[in-house]
Amino acid sequence: MMKTSFIILIGLCFTGCCFAQKKIDLKRVLGVMPSKPALRIDTLEKVHVGAGNRYKIRYLAEPANTDFHTPPDCITAYLFIPDEAKHRRLPAIVAIHQDGSHNYLGNREPAGIAGDADQYYGLELFNRGYIVICPERFLHGSRRRIPKPDTLADVFEVADLAEEHRLGQLLLEGRNFAGKEVYDLMVTTDVLCTVRGVDKNRIGAIGHSAGGYVLAYFMFMDNRIAAGVSSCGVFELTDWFDDDAIRKRHAMTVVPGMALVGKTSDYIGFIAPRPFLMTRGLYEWGSETDQQRQDSRRHTDETLRMQREANRYYEKLGARPVEVITFDEAGGAHAFPPKVKERVYVWLDSHLKK
Repeated sequence: MMKTSFIILIGLCFTGCCFAQKKIDLKRVLGVMPSKPALRIDTLEKVHVGAGNRYKIRYLAEPANTDFHTPPDCITAYLFIPDEAKHRRLPAIVAIHQDGSHNYLGNREPAGIAGDADQYYGLELFNRGYIVICPERFLHGSRRRIPKPDTLADVFEVADLAEEHRLGQLLLEGRNFAGKEVYDLMVTTDVLCTVRGVDKNRIGAIGHSAGGYVLAYFMFMDNRIAAGVSSCGVFELTDWFDDDAIRKRHAMTVVPGMALVGKTSDYIGFIAPRPFLMTRGLYEWGSETDQQRQDSRRHTDETLRMQREANRYYEKLGARPVEVITFDEAGGAHAFPPKVKERVYVWLDSHLKK
């Protein structure tokens, strides 16, 4: 009996060591994380909206880089603060915007200032009583490295070349695009934690499309995020670059070395026991042709497989499993339609407003 117990104990210790090493390896391939500079926050404007105020702020992410002669890297964000924050602590949200053809809009979409109404989730969560920060993602909106960053002009030519050039600088420093975005979001969370009225134990995050993709890596690295929602965002990176993938992909999204140490589903799994929700349109690749329907089913199946793989981590901790909402509202497209948003907001309330 003692021999059997000893063998079980050794097995558990070995499993625990492998588990810890895997987490270390997954952190490592996200690249070098630079030391954060001292917080320096400037208020650019203040506008009264609804039951509170919207501030436009700017803060330093990284100082100038003398190796590449780059200027200081500053992040612009919209910060929504309900009047109620003067009287009690409130839950807070980091609202991460999408990209694609809307990358010139940046954080103006979740802030409800421009773009598609289905992307106004930052403003809408503020209206539900959250303190919300909408940061400008790296190389989006005002952070695009082209002469007119706030326009759509040359988005797939000049802007893409500028992004590739900046990616090259990151790679030379042992960094990568995903890791840089994670770093920026961690700095943004530092800023959010300085805001009067924020309950630091009730900070959530939400992102659509590419904003929802980086959210998974962000939550993996930052335990301050208590609950997260990825709207049509998370995908398995190894599937993305499979030789028979639905579409060929830009190498900018790659996390170098990930395939040697794990998968995207492992990053989600290590978020456990914190609640995580993914949404997926049933026809994100279209529904007009047999091929489009087949591609859409494949995309949904990949998401459900990620859910199953990530939930192995949640099961070990006896935690509430990762959840997935699949939908056909708005044609099941790559979107964030009203009924889906309402379900997501109720889900966030259940975890952050207790």
